[in-house]
Amino acid sequence: MNTITKVLLATTLVSVSGFTFANDYKTTIEYRHEYRDGAKKHGDRIKAFLDTGKNIGFELDARYNNDQKDTMFDGMTMNGSEFSAFYYTKLNPNLVGIGGLSLDFTSDGLVYVPYARLNYRFDNGIRVQGRYKWKLWDYSMNNTAGEAYVSKIQQADFWLGYNTNDWDFQYEFQVWKEMESAALPQFDDKDTNYLHNFRLMYTYKTAEGTMWRPFIEVGNVSQSRYTDNRQTRYRTGIKYTW
Repeated sequence: MNTITKVLLATTLVSVSGFTFANDYKTTIEYRHEYRDGAKKHGDRIKAFLDTGKNIGFELDARYNNDQKDTMFDGMTMNGSEFSAFYYTKLNPNLVGIGGLSLDFTSDGLVYVPYARLNYRFDNGIRVQGRYKWKLWDYSMNNTAGEAYVSKIQQADFWLGYNTNDWDFQYEFQVWKEMESAALPQFDDKDTNYLHNFRLMYTYKTAEGTMWRPFIEVGNVSQSRYTDNRQTRYRTGIKYTW
């Protein structure tokens, strides 16, 4: 796990420092911090986005958790890393289709996540996006009865956004279902779960053409597999694009 993560991070740093890509998105590095008020725990993520300029893109992230409650940047442990490769194409002037595969590395093993996505942008700044994906574990887990199972989850994600000048507003909804009948529950002792998330982002463009995009997010997420308790998830971060 740690070796794979170090190799992926090193590859990303070399790619970022050695190439400039000719496309609208260029190269983006993102840092994000979050706090969940139910669990009372902090977490952090660092993410890199690369585009070849030939309809192929790559993403890599590393996630960290604080083991102690109400503690920031102390006793942090690796919570996994994810590498994604995808192909995108314009289906018409306003519609983009994306297909890809993510590899989510955890301390227990690997999760394969194939997905398909459609992004549609209206001329007035409103956009709608949808993504369907599978999550396929390559290792087994034990349910409450001690029986081994391999998790398979189907998930649908939806976004509604609006961009006006330097401000961007986005609402996100995710819903997913565990397909294995003997698996651990996802939420409220059932095989389904969901979340809501709202993001506000500001874009500052420099004279050199780079962009700084600070953002804040507020989400409603589950707190337990076995009860209906929900919690608020607060996030803040910044994206730098060049």
